[in-house]
Amino acid sequence: MMENNSAFEKFAPSILQIYHRDKDAFWAAIMAPFLANQVSLLDWWGHLKVDMQLYAAFKGLDDEAQQLLREFSRPLGFDLTQWKSNRSQYFKDAYPVFAFLAVWMDEKGLSDLVQAFGNILKAGVFAVAGYGILDENVDGEHSSPVEILTAQALIAEYELRALEEFGVTPVNLDILHKMETLFLEAEIKEKNLRGKASPYSLDKPQNLGSKGANAVAPFMLSLEKLGKASLIDPYWDVFLLFGAAIQMIDDWQDLESDLAAGHYSYVTLGYEKLLQQKDPKKIAAQLRGDKAHVQRTYDCAKEMIERSRQILKELDDTILVRLVDVTELRLDTYFRKMI
Repeated sequence: MMENNSAFEKFAPSILQIYHRDKDAFWAAIMAPFLANQVSLLDWWGHLKVDMQLYAAFKGLDDEAQQLLREFSRPLGFDLTQWKSNRSQYFKDAYPVFAFLAVWMDEKGLSDLVQAFGNILKAGVFAVAGYGILDENVDGEHSSPVEILTAQALIAEYELRALEEFGVTPVNLDILHKMETLFLEAEIKEKNLRGKASPYSLDKPQNLGSKGANAVAPFMLSLEKLGKASLIDPYWDVFLLFGAAIQMIDDWQDLESDLAAGHYSYVTLGYEKLLQQKDPKKIAAQLRGDKAHVQRTYDCAKEMIERSRQILKELDDTILVRLVDVTELRLDTYFRKMI
């Protein structure tokens, strides 16, 4: 197995160097993609150097993540990085979260975990690949037994490596079990209702965030190290709420493909008669054409963002609030084009 990957080992020091040199520039660079139409050329030049350093850190991680997966799958007789189910976008979405994690651990004084961040990243790569490949296979009409079994092997590797770094304790075992169970329960319910009904309900939009449970496990696993295991539930509420806001965007983005696969997402609730048309493009066009409905889903997502921000205020967590801020900018940017 590949070890001592330079990009993995250098990632946290590089991110933290950028962050500590100029925190305002760091946050501006992180948020800039969502403010593109409001950022002046002068502003762009102001944090261009930061942007390039972040890009270099993410690009190095991307290259070596693929190499790590190639070496993992080679003894099995194939190269899983060539699979369509191993979507590069899943990794690109995860890298900013890794950057937030490094900053959060540093600010919380978790120096031992910052030192081990390269190994935490490797565990994260296995998680992203495993859950991503599994998700792609159960979402499609034609699943691959080899890919599903490989996804399980990747998830097992992720959990082993995560416990090696965070510690094998009853709390951490429970966290990993809970995160995996939430993901699987959401997927099972969704697939069981495929072509029949939406697995969600209008009064509990936060349940949309359950499918992202695995992505936030490192934050949750850090709480015991901080002596804050009692705060696992409120932190989970935070991740559930802003994760649901992100999923609301995905529901609109993937509307046609979801409908074609018989998956009725949250944004289809209340339009059960319309779904009987069985024409994904026409249904999607009518849903998007209902501006009042689009507005309602946007308002719902904004409310969940605000609730997560209020919980973090009570937890006095000023770093994760930034992640919520970025999520809100992503939400505003997307819906600005729709409404």
